[in-house]
Amino acid sequence: MAVNLLKLLENEFSDDAIAKIASFVGETPAHTQAALGQAVPPTVAALAQKSQTTQGAADLYGTLQRSGFDGTFGSLGTLLKAGAGASDLAKTGGPLASNIFGAQRTGVTDAIAAATGIRAQSAGSLLAIAVPVVLNLVGREAATAGGFNAASVATLLGGQWGFLQHVLPAGLASVLGWTTAAEPARAYETPRAEPARAYSAPIQTDARAYDRGSSLGWLKWAIPLLLLVPILYWAFGLRNHEPSRSVEAVGPAVGTAGTRLIKQQLECGRELDVAPNGVESGLVAFIDNRSLPADRETWFTFDRLEFETGSATLTPGSQPQLRNIVEILRCYPNVNVKFGGYTDNVGDPASNQRLSEARADNARQTVIGLGIDPSRVEAQGYGQDHPVASNDTAEGRQRNRRIDIRVTKK
Repeated sequence: MAVNLLKLLENEFSDDAIAKIASFVGETPAHTQAALGQAVPPTVAALAQKSQTTQGAADLYGTLQRSGFDGTFGSLGTLLKAGAGASDLAKTGGPLASNIFGAQRTGVTDAIAAATGIRAQSAGSLLAIAVPVVLNLVGREAATAGGFNAASVATLLGGQWGFLQHVLPAGLASVLGWTTAAEPARAYETPRAEPARAYSAPIQTDARAYDRGSSLGWLKWAIPLLLLVPILYWAFGLRNHEPSRSVEAVGPAVGTAGTRLIKQQLECGRELDVAPNGVESGLVAFIDNRSLPADRETWFTFDRLEFETGSATLTPGSQPQLRNIVEILRCYPNVNVKFGGYTDNVGDPASNQRLSEARADNARQTVIGLGIDPSRVEAQGYGQDHPVASNDTAEGRQRNRRIDIRVTKK
C-alpha cells in the first residue's frame, strides 16, 4: 500500500512554526499557512514527475545524497529557532526549488501568490521552505520502505499520483503540465511490501490526503533537522565587528583546521580543490543545469574568504577560493557573475554600506587581476540590507556578514 507523503507532512507544522515563518516572510500566519498548503502538493508532484524516468530518478537520488536527505537523520525534538531558522531554510531551498521546477518555478510562485493573496516574493520564499522539507521526508521514507536508493525513491514518489489528483490545485497542475488522466511510465517496479514504521505516527492512506484548513504542523520535525544538515550552496558569514581578532572570516574556515578538501572536475577538464558543499560546487551545479536561467535571486555564499579586521583587505588565505572562481569563469566563457557584500546591523549604517562595497569590490578586483575580463564581473555592496538571519543573536549577525556571488549571464 502506497505511503501518503501529503498526509505525513500535514500534521508536522505547528502553529508556533507557522508564526515564525510568517514573521520571516512578512505575511500573516493565516496567509502563510494557506500558501504553504499550496506549495507542498506541487512540490511532491514535480518530484513524482522527475522520478519516473530512470535518469530522473538517478538525478533526484543524487540530489538527496548531496543535500544530506538520505534517511539517516530521522526526527529531532528541537524546536524551530525564530528568524534565523526560517531564513536559513529558505536560502537552502532556493537552489533546490530552481533545480526541481526549472523554468516553471516562476509560474508556480505566481500561482501560489494569486491563490492566497500574498506577495510574489513571499510565495517564492515559502516555496523554497517547502522544497527541502519534502525532500527530507522523501529520503527518510524511501530509506524506511526499501533502502535508500534510486529505485526506492522512484517507487515512493510514483505512488503519490492517486493522492495528488485530489489536492493539487488546477492552476498549479496546469503550470506543471500535469493531468490526472494517466500516470507516467514508471522507472522501476514496485518493491516488496512496506515494513512496519519505526516511529509511532499513524500512516493515513485515504484519498483525502491534504486539508489546507488544518494546522499544517508538518515542519515540527523536519525544519530543525535541516538546520543541522550539511547544506547545499551554503556557508556562513563575515565578522566585521570583532576588534579583538586580527582576521575576519566569511563563514567557517572550511578547508582549514583539518577539514578535508575534495577534487571537483569541471566539464572543461580543470580540477578544483573545494569543500564538499562549498560555494564552487553550488555555482557549477547551477551553471551546468541548462534548464535554470540566470536570475536575481540565486546567490551562493563564500565559505573561505577572510578579511583583515575592520577593513576590506583580503588575507592570503582567501586566494585559493577566488582562484577557483577564476577557473570556473575560464571554463565557462559565456558566464558572467556578480559579487555582493553584506554586513550585520551593528554600528553606523553608512559605514557598513561602505565596508560591504569595498569588500565586494576587492573580491572583484582580485578576480580581474587573475585574468578575467572586467566586463564579466560586477560587484555591489548592500550593507545591512537583505539579512539571511536574525541580527538579535551573535550567530545570526555572523551569518549576515558575508560575501555572496550569483550568475548574471549563462
